[in-house]
Amino acid sequence: MSQRASSTLIGAFVVTAVILAVTVFLLVGNVGLFENREKVIMYFTGSVDGLNKGAPVNVRGVKVGTVIDINIEFHPDDGDFYIPVIVQFEPYAVKSVENMKVPEPDVDHLKYMIEELGLRAQLKLQSVLTSQMAIELDYHPETAFQYHGNGKLPEIPTIPMTFEKISEQLQDLPLEQIINDITSALSSINEIVSSPDVMDTIRSLNKTMKTVDELARNMNDKLQPLADNTNKTLGSVDQLAQNVNRNVQPLADNTISTLLDAQKTLGEIEALLNEDSTQIYNLNIALDEIVSAARSIRNFAETIERQPETLLKGRSPEE
Repeated sequence: MSQRASSTLIGAFVVTAVILAVTVFLLVGNVGLFENREKVIMYFTGSVDGLNKGAPVNVRGVKVGTVIDINIEFHPDDGDFYIPVIVQFEPYAVKSVENMKVPEPDVDHLKYMIEELGLRAQLKLQSVLTSQMAIELDYHPETAFQYHGNGKLPEIPTIPMTFEKISEQLQDLPLEQIINDITSALSSINEIVSSPDVMDTIRSLNKTMKTVDELARNMNDKLQPLADNTNKTLGSVDQLAQNVNRNVQPLADNTISTLLDAQKTLGEIEALLNEDSTQIYNLNIALDEIVSAARSIRNFAETIERQPETLLKGRSPEE
């Protein structure tokens, strides 16, 4: 009896442990497994190559959801194929800021973000090596939007990738006309280049270049001696300048000495010519005596002229 009781007790303990382990796995290891997650749908009109189930849905690089389904639909209204992609958002992936001005509670927030703020979905390349795609959500208010779903799931409009936009612009270009114009232009260029006039011009240009080259060599041969002579002349001029500099300095010194002597002499002359000087007084007396003597000589000459015999007789007392 004790052995049976012991076996039963052990079995119950094992069962209880297994139940506890499963419960812990569900509550801890798989948090949020049964939480309600909102699903939305997005319709892409271009290729979604590289987008697979499980691909991330990001808002400016932060994952907020996951792609859970990808299908393709044919719309007979426009005869085009549309690719609906169903996305499941993570709960509380985006937190709202308290005390922030938001629309009224009865307003559809997603619709408000789409139609008023410009929320759009766009494919983005995750890796160049793997070519895996992701979905990026962001605001593009400058783009138009159009709904394609039946309203069973909330829908976020999509916009083409940058590469798809470029492809659409290229498709709108008249490529055939552009290619024809380029071909015609190349043909015209070929005709012009191959024409005899152009070939003659090229030959003439070649001869002219040879002539110019020869002229340049001749000028170089003639300019070199001229440059040597110029260098020699400049050397001679430099030497002459040095000699002049050496000779000018003594000449300048002599000139300065002469000027100083002349200045001294002028000073002496100025002192001599002063009216109050003794030399002037003596000179005036001497001049008076000379004038008196000259008068006497003049009178004597007049007397001799009138009476030559005076030289023999002498002057009479009466005279």
